[in-house]
Amino acid sequence: MNKNLKPISLASCKVTDSYYDEALHLQVKNMLALDPDRLLAGFRETAGIIAGMDEKSLTTFMNAKERYGGGWENGLIGGHTLGHYVKALAQAVINPGLDSKEQKAVKERLDYMINALAECQKKTVGSDYEGYLFGATLPTQEYVDNPVLQFDYVEKGMSDPFKQAWVPWYTMHKILSGLNAAYLYAGNEKALQVANKLGVWIANRCEGWTEEQHENVLSIEYGGMNDCLYELYEINRSIADNGLVYGDFERFKNAAHSFDEDALFKKISAGGNDILNDTHANTTIPKFIGALARYEVDNSATDYLKYAKDFFDMVTGKHTYITGGNSENEHFGRDNILNAERTNTNNETCNTYNMIKMARRLYAVTGDKKYLDYCEQTLINAIMASQNHTTGFTTYFQPMGTGFQKVFNTLDGNFWCCTGTGYENFTKLQDGIYFEEDDRLVAAMYLASVYKADGYTLTQDCDFTKSDEVKIRVDVKEASAIVDLYLRIPHWIQGKPEVKVGHSVVEPKEENGFFVISKELIPTGGDITVRWPMGISCHNLADSEDTYAFCYGPYVLSAKLGTKHIKIKPHGIDVVVAAEKSVDSDNVVITAEATVDAFMKNISKYLVKQDGSMDFELTGTNKKLIFTTHYNQYKESYGIYWNYSV
Repeated sequence: MNKNLKPISLASCKVTDSYYDEALHLQVKNMLALDPDRLLAGFRETAGIIAGMDEKSLTTFMNAKERYGGGWENGLIGGHTLGHYVKALAQAVINPGLDSKEQKAVKERLDYMINALAECQKKTVGSDYEGYLFGATLPTQEYVDNPVLQFDYVEKGMSDPFKQAWVPWYTMHKILSGLNAAYLYAGNEKALQVANKLGVWIANRCEGWTEEQHENVLSIEYGGMNDCLYELYEINRSIADNGLVYGDFERFKNAAHSFDEDALFKKISAGGNDILNDTHANTTIPKFIGALARYEVDNSATDYLKYAKDFFDMVTGKHTYITGGNSENEHFGRDNILNAERTNTNNETCNTYNMIKMARRLYAVTGDKKYLDYCEQTLINAIMASQNHTTGFTTYFQPMGTGFQKVFNTLDGNFWCCTGTGYENFTKLQDGIYFEEDDRLVAAMYLASVYKADGYTLTQDCDFTKSDEVKIRVDVKEASAIVDLYLRIPHWIQGKPEVKVGHSVVEPKEENGFFVISKELIPTGGDITVRWPMGISCHNLADSEDTYAFCYGPYVLSAKLGTKHIKIKPHGIDVVVAAEKSVDSDNVVITAEATVDAFMKNISKYLVKQDGSMDFELTGTNKKLIFTTHYNQYKESYGIYWNYSV
């Protein structure tokens, strides 16, 4: 195990790719356009009620603001957005991609949010709810009389999202994660003080559960409560006793373990057929991130590492589309049943957010390159593909059904779960580009960026939409600081790579899927240039061998199908989805070859890249289709998968 392998700090790396840079600024602009008092309204109302405020005082305390509408923030799940928002602000505060004016604005907003939450928490001192923070609606007098009623209902196994409880532990996970991040990333000490007091409230709750209550809690979505509590434990364990540490921080570890669903973990690791069938995907994925977190804070807990690895393999091996996304209508289906479940509600964005999070952390503790391959595929083709690059708004679902379009949230009317993860995704685009361990730096992603390390600066120039070359320059300030450079060999290359140090072609050592550029070469050899040969690859589905998607290098390609049939309709609880297909059929008849296999083997003859663009024309078939990079398909309907026949 690579116990010292870790991602570089977010503050040390600036993404310079223009598309990614624009994505960051669009997201920050939207976040700053939100009214912080409306996001805080529910927290202030709950705290004011606990403090016994009269109606006039409560209105004043809430700055005369109401929760945002749209069905989520003004419902029993209200408050989850604030948790994501605080974490995204914390990431933005240290993002070198923002200018000084933007950084000042996000820091002021973050400080305002944390100060307000601390003020809310202070209102609970001396009450039965001391330390409690929550922002959900209090729809009846019963909730007003007992602001933790949702948690009481969950302990009784009651979970009607309109009348009883809408996953309050899931929401609590978001709140605590945001507070943790405000301290970890932005250094906000007050955030840690608030987190510790909230952690004590959580620990008190967990320690009081009967066996039946415990089972009921684990049966209702609780997000990554184990993950964020292990994180809070590790924060307290790792800092000096400067007044911030909560003395009995082992309680946080024990509380985290109470959310470790061992029966589920063992069931997954035991293997078998269709184990995930009909399970809620985004309920399940964070549980296994929490299992991994247990191993991260206690390396003797190797069973928990195995649980996370086995689950990751099951999801990516049997339930994942070419984009790296998974699920249909929020649920896993039967093993390898993917073509039959291509609809307008595939690939919930929260799932891809969580799977990348898991993959990066699995790489850090195992050093296995496959996790980085997954991260590249999914960041480009699911995360970058989740944003409307004109508005900055993001998706809930990304349809795999041919002929649908992506549907995006609005600024202040759709606070879906994936809206919050969208805030986080686009304020940390430098995450996972580089990892370091002892005397080596791992280039895990090929993305134009500048990494400022102690003693040297590494600049990466790369845009695979224009060239198959990656140029890396290392400017050394202190020769003793330079490290061996490990370059991930992409899984998608077609042909022999070429590596140059300066003007000289070298044959670097290959180690576990990486090229190793020795530090002895770097200070004197000048720039490093790597050519990763690209081409078209074909990818079918296990339950339909003639249903294919295409990639060009790391990019999933989707056919452009116009805007004529773009319509939306309501779905689930206050969500909207694509309503109409733009094609009658996704069948394509091959005219240029005698078999589908022959056509796919010769695909470079028939899917032809157009000069000066990333458009590809499909020929040799009965349909004229123009494919392009899927990540920036946000204006029209599209088709990734098509069924081919002769």
